[in-house]
Amino acid sequence: MPAAEPLERADVFGFPVVAGTMDQLIAHLITTAETLDRPILIAAADAHVVTRGVRQQEYGNHLDTFDIICPDGMPVVWKLKRQPTRNAPHRLSGPDIMSELWDKGQPSPHIRHYLLGGSEQTLATLREKLLARYPGAQLAGSYSPPFGTWDETIQQNILQRIAESGATCIWVGLGCPKQETWLASMRHRLPAALYFAVGAAFDFHAGTVRRAPLWIQKRGLEWLYRLCREPRRLFKRYFTYNSLFLWYTLTGRKHSPAATPPQPH
Repeated sequence: MPAAEPLERADVFGFPVVAGTMDQLIAHLITTAETLDRPILIAAADAHVVTRGVRQQEYGNHLDTFDIICPDGMPVVWKLKRQPTRNAPHRLSGPDIMSELWDKGQPSPHIRHYLLGGSEQTLATLREKLLARYPGAQLAGSYSPPFGTWDETIQQNILQRIAESGATCIWVGLGCPKQETWLASMRHRLPAALYFAVGAAFDFHAGTVRRAPLWIQKRGLEWLYRLCREPRRLFKRYFTYNSLFLWYTLTGRKHSPAATPPQPH
């Protein structure tokens, strides 16, 4: 099998973020899935994720262990565009990566999906809608884990379910920062597969949360759209981290890795 074409990356607050197109990313992921020999962690990083990584050292160290960090949010894309890159940076959001890989990964026998996260009701709706939209896709399994802290019994149960499913694409919708923290801390125990931290993608695709229209997304105002729909839950997050994104951009502050991270795949 040919090796996956390397992805170009550029610095965003000290994190190597992918600079390229969705087609380049999906082609890379499909090729990588054919030769998996270890877990590959993929994060969809918006302004909230990258600024949290700077503000909270431990969370930033978790992001350092991810093999691929995608620009999920126009402010991150705009910051990438201020740097010299061979490829024009595009927004690579969690929900869009999910749609594209479910669609374009269908011909490959190596693309088998697993859904981890969300409520039983959300997962049931999500399974139904994804399989109706992508009838040739392979769904190897799904699991709605308990809310709250997971003890070793729950952890082992999750790992066993993933391993027995034979899935190669694990979609993790636990919300930030839990999903990135869990994947990073469990990396040494995870079966070989692609692991995607995709946050609200489950709710968007299931239709339980309405996504902003495309014209709002392209103008970098999806956060405002979501804030208007869920002000009590999202006000503190967006006020804090959007403000920090501007401050870090002006001051040049970056995340300082505690140790040398793994070589990007």
